[in-house]
Amino acid sequence: MAIHKHYRNSPITEAVIDIRVELPPETKPESLEPIAARISTAYPKREDINLFQGQFTFGVGATSTQSKLGYLFRSADGKYVLQTRTNGFTLSRLAPYEKWEPFRDEARSFWEIYKEVAKPIRATRVASRSINRIDIPLPQVEVSDYLRTYPEVSKELPQMLSGYVMQLLIPQKEFNGMLSLIQATAPAPRQETTSINLDIDMFKESSSDFELDEKIWAFLEYLRDRKNEVFEGCITDKARELFGPIE
Repeated sequence: MAIHKHYRNSPITEAVIDIRVELPPETKPESLEPIAARISTAYPKREDINLFQGQFTFGVGATSTQSKLGYLFRSADGKYVLQTRTNGFTLSRLAPYEKWEPFRDEARSFWEIYKEVAKPIRATRVASRSINRIDIPLPQVEVSDYLRTYPEVSKELPQMLSGYVMQLLIPQKEFNGMLSLIQATAPAPRQETTSINLDIDMFKESSSDFELDEKIWAFLEYLRDRKNEVFEGCITDKARELFGPIE
C-alpha cells in the first residue's frame, strides 16, 4: 500500500466531490432557483447548465435538442465551482489546492442547502475525483521516469509521441465501486515543460447504500484516502521531486 505524502506544490488542478441523486418526479430545473439567493454573496456568478442531445434519422439528417439541467455558480474568489442539477450536486475546488478538510466542509455546507431545496429521494452515486497536472522539464521526456502506469508503444513503431490519451477502468472490490484512471497530455504552462494530466476518479453506484448523510460523508473520507493511495501508486520518486515533498 502506497503511503500518502504531503507536497509544497500540489499537482492538483481540480478536486471534485460529486453526489448523484434521484429527485421527486415533479422537480424542474427552476425548482432549484432558491439556492441562488442563499449563496449569492459567496457565489455571485451564475450560468445555466444545458443538456444537448443529438439524433440522426436516415433521410432527414441530424437534429439536436437542448434542455436546462440546472445551474453553475462560481465563487467570488474564483476557487470553487458549484453545480446544482436535477440529477445531482457537484463542487469543484480549483488550483491552488490546499487541503481536503476546507474543501470537504465547503461541499457539505452547500449539500445541506441543496437538500433543503431539492429534497432528494435518495443518493445513487458518490464520487471523489482529482485531476493532477505533472509538468515535466524538457528537452527529453521519458514518461516511464515519472509515471508507473503508461502506454507502451510497440518497438515496430516510431517511438516519438506528440500526445496521447489512455483510460483504465479498474473495479474496486473493497467497496464494490470503480476507479477510472485517465492519462492525457495537456497544455503546458511554460515552454520549458511538457505536461501530463493524471485524472483519478473513484466512485460507487448504489440505490441503497447512501440513504443517510453519515454514510455519504464517511464514504467520501474513505475515497479520499484511497485516491491518495492510487496517486502515490501511479507516480515515481522523480515525479515526487517535482512537487516538493514535505518530510
